[in-house]
Amino acid sequence: MEFTSFTVLIKNEVQKRVGGAYRISIGDVMKNNGVILCGLTLKQDDSNISPTIYLNSYYEDYRSGQTTLGGIVDELLEIYERNRVNRSVDMRKLLNYGEVRHRIVYKLINTEQNQELLRDVPHIGFHDLSIVFQFLIAEECFGSATILIHNAHLKLWNVSVTELYKAARHNTPVLSKYEIKSMQEVLQELSCCGDRAQAGEEKPLLPLYVLSNKSRVHGAACILYPDLLRDFAEAVQRDIYIIPSSVHEVLLLASDGRQEAAHIKEMIQEVNDTQVKTEEVLSYSVYFYARGEGRIHML
Repeated sequence: MEFTSFTVLIKNEVQKRVGGAYRISIGDVMKNNGVILCGLTLKQDDSNISPTIYLNSYYEDYRSGQTTLGGIVDELLEIYERNRVNRSVDMRKLLNYGEVRHRIVYKLINTEQNQELLRDVPHIGFHDLSIVFQFLIAEECFGSATILIHNAHLKLWNVSVTELYKAARHNTPVLSKYEIKSMQEVLQELSCCGDRAQAGEEKPLLPLYVLSNKSRVHGAACILYPDLLRDFAEAVQRDIYIIPSSVHEVLLLASDGRQEAAHIKEMIQEVNDTQVKTEEVLSYSVYFYARGEGRIHML
Protein backbone atom coordinates (compact mmCIF):
# COMPACT_ATOMS: atom_id res chain seq x y z
CA MET A 1 0.00 0.00 0.00
CA GLU A 2 1.32 3.45 -0.92
CA PHE A 3 1.71 6.04 1.83
CA THR A 4 -1.00 8.32 0.46
CA SER A 5 -3.51 5.46 0.37
CA PHE A 6 -2.51 4.53 3.91
CA THR A 7 -3.17 8.05 5.23
CA VAL A 8 -6.57 8.24 3.52
CA LEU A 9 -7.51 4.86 4.99
CA ILE A 10 -6.41 5.96 8.46
CA LYS A 11 -8.40 9.18 8.17
CA ASN A 12 -11.55 7.30 7.16
CA GLU A 13 -11.18 4.75 9.95
CA VAL A 14 -10.62 7.45 12.57
CA GLN A 15 -13.65 9.36 11.29
CA LYS A 16 -15.80 6.22 11.61
CA ARG A 17 -14.68 5.78 15.22
CA VAL A 18 -15.22 9.35 16.41
CA GLY A 19 -18.30 10.31 14.42
CA GLY A 20 -19.47 13.55 12.86
CA ALA A 21 -18.77 15.76 15.88
CA TYR A 22 -15.09 15.79 14.91
CA ARG A 23 -13.29 17.28 11.94
CA ILE A 24 -10.43 15.08 10.72
CA SER A 25 -7.70 16.47 8.49
CA ILE A 26 -4.39 15.25 7.12
CA GLY A 27 -1.60 17.40 5.74
CA ASP A 28 2.13 17.84 5.41
CA VAL A 29 3.90 19.75 8.18
CA MET A 30 7.40 21.19 7.86
CA LYS A 31 9.32 20.26 10.97
CA ASN A 32 12.77 21.28 12.15
CA ASN A 33 15.75 20.80 9.79
CA GLY A 34 13.53 20.78 6.70
CA VAL A 35 11.88 17.46 7.59
CA ILE A 36 8.34 17.15 6.23
CA LEU A 37 5.97 14.80 8.04
CA CYS A 38 2.34 13.91 7.42
CA GLY A 39 0.19 14.95 10.36
CA LEU A 40 -3.34 13.98 11.39
CA THR A 41 -5.49 16.33 13.50
CA LEU A 42 -8.85 15.83 15.17
CA LYS A 43 -10.86 18.90 16.15
CA GLN A 44 -14.12 19.03 18.00
CA ASP A 45 -16.72 21.47 16.74
CA ASP A 46 -16.19 23.68 19.81
CA SER A 47 -12.37 23.77 19.56
CA ASN A 48 -9.96 25.42 17.13
CA ILE A 49 -6.79 23.77 18.43
CA SER A 50 -5.69 20.16 18.46
CA PRO A 51 -2.54 18.05 18.81
CA THR A 52 -0.99 16.89 15.53
CA ILE A 53 -0.14 13.20 15.36
CA TYR A 54 2.44 12.22 12.73
CA LEU A 55 1.74 9.12 10.66
CA ASN A 56 5.08 8.38 8.99
CA SER A 57 6.43 5.98 11.62
CA TYR A 58 3.07 4.19 11.81
CA TYR A 59 3.23 3.55 8.07
CA GLU A 60 6.66 1.93 8.42
CA ASP A 61 5.42 -0.26 11.27
CA TYR A 62 2.35 -1.24 9.22
CA ARG A 63 4.44 -2.12 6.15
CA SER A 64 6.79 -4.25 8.21
CA GLY A 65 3.91 -6.11 9.82
CA GLN A 66 4.67 -4.87 13.34
CA THR A 67 1.13 -3.57 13.80
CA THR A 68 -2.33 -3.65 12.26
CA LEU A 69 -4.55 -0.89 10.92
CA GLY A 70 -6.89 -1.30 13.89
CA GLY A 71 -4.00 -1.17 16.31
CA ILE A 72 -2.79 2.08 14.76
CA VAL A 73 -6.22 3.69 15.00
CA ASP A 74 -6.50 2.58 18.65
CA GLU A 75 -3.15 4.19 19.45
CA LEU A 76 -3.94 7.40 17.58
CA LEU A 77 -7.16 7.84 19.53
CA GLU A 78 -5.38 7.11 22.81
CA ILE A 79 -2.78 9.77 22.01
CA TYR A 80 -5.51 12.24 21.12
CA GLU A 81 -7.41 11.60 24.36
CA ARG A 82 -4.24 12.15 26.42
CA ASN A 83 -3.51 15.44 24.67
CA ARG A 84 -6.92 16.75 23.67
CA VAL A 85 -7.88 20.37 24.25
CA ASN A 86 -11.43 21.00 25.40
CA ARG A 87 -11.62 24.70 24.59
CA SER A 88 -10.63 27.14 21.88
CA VAL A 89 -7.89 29.73 21.76
CA ASP A 90 -8.96 33.32 21.18
CA MET A 91 -6.89 34.01 18.08
CA ARG A 92 -7.84 37.69 18.24
CA LYS A 93 -5.20 38.04 20.95
CA LEU A 94 -2.54 37.49 18.30
CA LEU A 95 -3.58 40.76 16.69
CA ASN A 96 -2.34 42.77 19.66
CA TYR A 97 1.29 42.64 20.76
CA GLY A 98 0.33 43.82 24.23
CA GLU A 99 -1.81 40.68 24.63
CA VAL A 100 0.96 38.24 23.71
CA ARG A 101 4.31 39.80 24.64
CA HIS A 102 4.33 38.26 28.12
CA ARG A 103 4.17 34.77 26.60
CA ILE A 104 6.74 35.10 23.82
CA VAL A 105 9.58 32.58 24.26
CA TYR A 106 12.53 31.42 22.20
CA LYS A 107 14.07 28.17 20.99
CA LEU A 108 17.25 27.20 19.14
CA ILE A 109 17.46 25.60 15.69
CA ASN A 110 20.26 24.87 13.24
CA THR A 111 20.77 27.73 10.79
CA GLU A 112 22.07 25.80 7.77
CA GLN A 113 19.40 23.12 7.96
CA ASN A 114 16.51 25.61 8.25
CA GLN A 115 17.21 28.16 5.52
CA GLU A 116 13.71 27.94 4.02
CA LEU A 117 12.02 28.43 7.38
CA LEU A 118 14.31 31.28 8.40
CA ARG A 119 13.30 33.28 5.33
CA ASP A 120 9.81 33.50 6.82
CA VAL A 121 10.44 33.92 10.55
CA PRO A 122 12.24 36.56 12.64
CA HIS A 123 15.48 35.22 14.04
CA ILE A 124 18.82 36.11 15.60
CA GLY A 125 22.03 34.27 14.78
CA PHE A 126 23.94 32.50 17.53
CA HIS A 127 27.12 30.84 16.19
CA ASP A 128 25.84 28.16 13.75
CA LEU A 129 22.38 28.28 15.33
CA SER A 130 19.41 30.64 15.13
CA ILE A 131 17.14 31.89 17.89
CA VAL A 132 13.50 31.82 16.75
CA PHE A 133 10.40 32.83 18.65
CA GLN A 134 7.09 31.30 19.70
CA PHE A 135 3.89 32.32 21.43
CA LEU A 136 3.39 29.95 24.35
CA ILE A 137 -0.28 29.18 24.84
CA ALA A 138 -1.37 29.13 28.50
CA GLU A 139 0.14 25.97 29.94
CA GLU A 140 -2.59 25.47 32.53
CA CYS A 141 -5.05 24.82 29.71
CA PHE A 142 -3.02 23.49 26.82
CA GLY A 143 0.22 22.04 28.06
CA SER A 144 3.16 23.38 26.07
CA ALA A 145 1.31 24.21 22.82
CA THR A 146 3.04 26.96 20.84
CA ILE A 147 2.54 29.10 17.76
CA LEU A 148 5.66 29.96 15.76
CA ILE A 149 6.06 33.69 15.20
CA HIS A 150 6.45 34.71 11.55
CA ASN A 151 7.56 37.91 9.86
CA ALA A 152 3.90 38.73 9.24
CA HIS A 153 3.34 38.90 13.00
CA LEU A 154 6.12 41.47 13.41
CA LYS A 155 4.64 43.57 10.63
CA LEU A 156 1.19 43.35 12.23
CA TRP A 157 2.55 44.23 15.69
CA ASN A 158 4.97 46.88 14.38
CA VAL A 159 7.79 45.59 16.60
CA SER A 160 11.42 44.77 15.85
CA VAL A 161 13.31 41.52 16.24
CA THR A 162 15.27 43.20 19.03
CA GLU A 163 12.07 43.92 20.96
CA LEU A 164 10.95 40.34 20.40
CA TYR A 165 14.25 39.00 21.74
CA LYS A 166 14.08 41.27 24.77
CA ALA A 167 10.64 39.91 25.65
CA ALA A 168 11.67 36.28 25.07
CA ARG A 169 14.90 36.70 27.05
CA HIS A 170 12.82 37.74 30.05
CA ASN A 171 9.89 35.33 29.58
CA THR A 172 11.53 32.04 28.64
CA PRO A 173 13.40 31.37 31.92
CA VAL A 174 10.23 32.27 33.85
CA LEU A 175 7.74 30.24 31.78
CA SER A 176 10.08 27.33 31.00
CA LYS A 177 12.27 26.78 34.03
CA TYR A 178 15.56 24.97 33.59
CA GLU A 179 16.72 21.73 35.16
CA ILE A 180 20.28 20.42 35.53
CA LYS A 181 20.83 16.79 36.48
CA SER A 182 23.93 14.69 36.58
CA MET A 183 24.13 11.99 33.95
CA GLN A 184 24.02 9.48 36.77
CA GLU A 185 20.65 10.83 37.94
CA VAL A 186 19.25 10.72 34.42
CA LEU A 187 20.38 7.12 33.89
CA GLN A 188 18.78 6.14 37.19
CA GLU A 189 15.50 7.71 36.11
CA LEU A 190 15.60 5.89 32.79
CA SER A 191 16.53 2.61 34.38
CA CYS A 192 13.42 2.25 36.55
CA CYS A 193 15.16 -0.61 38.30
CA GLY A 194 18.22 -1.44 40.35
CA ASP A 195 19.41 -0.26 43.73
CA ARG A 196 19.18 3.55 43.52
CA ALA A 197 20.78 4.07 46.90
CA GLN A 198 23.76 1.99 45.94
CA ALA A 199 24.00 3.66 42.51
CA GLY A 200 23.89 7.05 44.18
CA GLU A 201 27.02 6.19 46.16
CA GLU A 202 29.01 5.44 43.03
CA LYS A 203 31.37 8.12 41.82
CA PRO A 204 30.45 9.40 38.32
CA LEU A 205 32.92 8.45 35.63
CA LEU A 206 32.71 11.93 34.10
CA PRO A 207 31.55 15.31 35.45
CA LEU A 208 28.71 15.21 32.89
CA TYR A 209 25.35 16.94 33.37
CA VAL A 210 22.11 17.21 31.38
CA LEU A 211 20.61 20.68 30.93
CA SER A 212 17.04 21.10 29.70
CA ASN A 213 13.79 22.68 30.76
CA LYS A 214 11.31 20.86 32.97
CA SER A 215 9.11 19.87 30.03
CA ARG A 216 12.14 18.52 28.10
CA VAL A 217 10.85 20.25 24.97
CA HIS A 218 13.27 22.57 23.13
CA GLY A 219 15.33 22.72 26.29
CA ALA A 220 18.62 23.35 24.47
CA ALA A 221 17.66 27.03 24.56
CA CYS A 222 18.44 27.01 28.28
CA ILE A 223 22.06 27.80 27.40
CA LEU A 224 20.79 31.29 26.56
CA TYR A 225 19.31 31.91 30.01
CA PRO A 226 21.00 34.86 31.68
CA ASP A 227 23.69 33.82 34.19
CA LEU A 228 22.83 30.10 34.05
CA LEU A 229 26.14 28.93 32.61
CA ARG A 230 28.07 31.47 34.66
CA ASP A 231 26.55 30.18 37.89
CA PHE A 232 27.06 26.54 36.90
CA ALA A 233 30.70 27.11 35.93
CA GLU A 234 31.34 28.87 39.22
CA ALA A 235 29.70 26.02 41.14
CA VAL A 236 31.95 23.39 39.55
CA GLN A 237 34.94 25.76 39.30
CA ARG A 238 35.62 24.75 35.70
CA ASP A 239 35.18 25.89 32.12
CA ILE A 240 32.34 24.02 30.44
CA TYR A 241 32.03 22.07 27.20
CA ILE A 242 28.48 22.33 25.83
CA ILE A 243 27.52 19.24 23.83
CA PRO A 244 24.33 19.58 21.71
CA SER A 245 22.48 16.36 22.44
CA SER A 246 19.35 17.51 20.54
CA VAL A 247 17.07 20.51 20.24
CA HIS A 248 15.60 19.36 23.55
CA GLU A 249 18.71 19.22 25.73
CA VAL A 250 22.45 19.75 25.92
CA LEU A 251 25.16 18.01 27.91
CA LEU A 252 27.49 20.03 30.12
CA LEU A 253 30.96 18.60 30.57
CA ALA A 254 33.17 20.25 33.17
CA SER A 255 36.58 20.71 31.55
CA ASP A 256 39.62 19.19 33.24
CA GLY A 257 41.95 20.60 30.59
CA ARG A 258 42.48 17.20 28.97
CA GLN A 259 39.38 16.71 26.81
CA GLU A 260 39.90 17.25 23.11
CA ALA A 261 37.27 19.12 21.11
CA ALA A 262 37.92 16.91 18.07
CA HIS A 263 37.07 13.79 20.05
CA ILE A 264 33.88 15.37 21.38
CA LYS A 265 32.88 16.36 17.83
CA GLU A 266 33.32 12.76 16.69
CA MET A 267 31.02 11.65 19.47
CA ILE A 268 28.42 14.29 18.52
CA GLN A 269 28.47 13.17 14.89
CA GLU A 270 28.05 9.51 15.76
CA VAL A 271 25.17 10.18 18.14
CA ASN A 272 23.40 12.56 15.73
CA ASP A 273 23.74 10.12 12.83
CA THR A 274 22.63 7.02 14.72
CA GLN A 275 20.55 7.99 17.76
CA VAL A 276 18.79 11.32 17.13
CA LYS A 277 15.82 11.87 14.83
CA THR A 278 16.70 14.12 11.91
CA GLU A 279 14.18 16.76 12.97
CA GLU A 280 15.66 16.85 16.49
CA VAL A 281 19.33 17.35 15.58
CA LEU A 282 20.59 20.70 16.85
CA SER A 283 24.22 20.89 15.71
CA TYR A 284 27.37 18.93 14.90
CA SER A 285 29.49 21.56 16.65
CA VAL A 286 30.86 21.65 20.16
CA TYR A 287 30.65 24.82 22.24
CA PHE A 288 32.81 26.01 25.10
CA TYR A 289 31.88 28.33 27.95
CA ALA A 290 35.01 30.17 29.11
CA ARG A 291 34.49 31.00 32.78
CA GLY A 292 37.03 33.83 32.76
CA GLU A 293 35.33 35.54 29.80
CA GLY A 294 31.71 34.71 30.57
CA ARG A 295 31.19 33.81 26.91
CA ILE A 296 30.25 30.82 24.75
CA HIS A 297 32.66 29.96 21.92
CA MET A 298 32.10 27.51 19.07
CA LEU A 299 35.05 25.16 18.63
